[in-house]
Amino acid sequence: MNLPTSLPNQSSHNAGPQAETRLRLGIISGTTAYRSPAGEIWINHSIGRLCEALRDRFPGCRICLPIVPHHLPNLNHVLNFPADDVTALPPLATTIKAQRYIRSTRDVLRKFADDVDLLFIRLPFQIPRTLLGLSKPKLLHVVSNPLEVVRASKDYAGPMKWLARAFAAHSNRVMQRLAAEPNTRLCTNGGEMWRLLKGRAGRVVVSSCLMTSEIRPKENFQLHNPPRLLFVGYLRPEKGVGILLDAFNNLRAQRPLKLSLVGGSDRVTKEEAEIRSRVASSPYAADISVVGMLPFGKELFEQYRTHDILIQPSFSEGTPRTLVEARAFGCPVIASRVGGIPSAVADGRDGLLVTPNDSAQLVAAISKLLDSAELRAALIEAGLKRTPEFTLDYFADALASELASLPSSNHMV
Repeated sequence: MNLPTSLPNQSSHNAGPQAETRLRLGIISGTTAYRSPAGEIWINHSIGRLCEALRDRFPGCRICLPIVPHHLPNLNHVLNFPADDVTALPPLATTIKAQRYIRSTRDVLRKFADDVDLLFIRLPFQIPRTLLGLSKPKLLHVVSNPLEVVRASKDYAGPMKWLARAFAAHSNRVMQRLAAEPNTRLCTNGGEMWRLLKGRAGRVVVSSCLMTSEIRPKENFQLHNPPRLLFVGYLRPEKGVGILLDAFNNLRAQRPLKLSLVGGSDRVTKEEAEIRSRVASSPYAADISVVGMLPFGKELFEQYRTHDILIQPSFSEGTPRTLVEARAFGCPVIASRVGGIPSAVADGRDGLLVTPNDSAQLVAAISKLLDSAELRAALIEAGLKRTPEFTLDYFADALASELASLPSSNHMV
């Protein structure tokens, strides 16, 4: 995967001995969820599927996460956990609002940790210091770099920008402290956070929520006429959609082309409104489709099957699942060389990487891929060959193997 030799290889993914599945696993996540009047727990599909896969490997697994009072659009998956195995944290909807719940969050987390043998903690977390000193063997799964997300954001200005950066830096420092605690292993989405957190035991991973049974690559790999470009993701500032629009307008002035933007907002941000305004004012607005949010499943998969290139022009990322999904359906990818993306895409082998925030380089990469049938075929073939190592089963097995490597709470060193 062209990872530096100092990073742990993510290719080994066998789950631990079957005896380890008797251990009581507790999952802690800052990902918000909603409890319906009927008692259903609604969560984002990617987190929900991963938690269910871990529960398959650790029967009786429990989860602790914030419950918010309203059903948000991105909470699109009913978690298949018994109600008694779900512990509610206060509604940590935003980092700022979460600070009022420091004491109650700490109390809930400590009680939850007391009742399990191992912890799987998904980071970042809204109140990171409440996770310190839980005194149980734990696996930290770090999915992104808070400081890079804030740096890329246009939603903060003046003192709020300074405050957001300060808290993001604090979050990274606390994650370093967590990673240094005894009986702790670390899995990071890509190599960037592994290096930042000075990982010692664990591995670099590439996240996925795609099941093998869902993969059905397209049968015709010929370019559409005109070619069709695709973006899939939340319309956040750090996703770089503005750079993609710059590149598209440049290319569309030279050749027929179509662009589809699939996604919407999952938090308070001005970005979606700005993107829609830019599309409406583009001289090529008729060639740009703002599709909006699509549920994970056949409708989204068909987008990958009916487009020629997926473009991920982010300024900050972990290992985007869209890159995994697109290649599984035979759609080659172009992505920014940021965060964990180089851990997921081998430049020139199963995708193309470009410098972030560089529309000219993005234009050149798109043109190169559109103009070379040989390159497209090579990237598609390599992407399809790597698909088995980018499935949910592979991902969950890697995490389960790390959990099985931890000492049980009865044999801590």
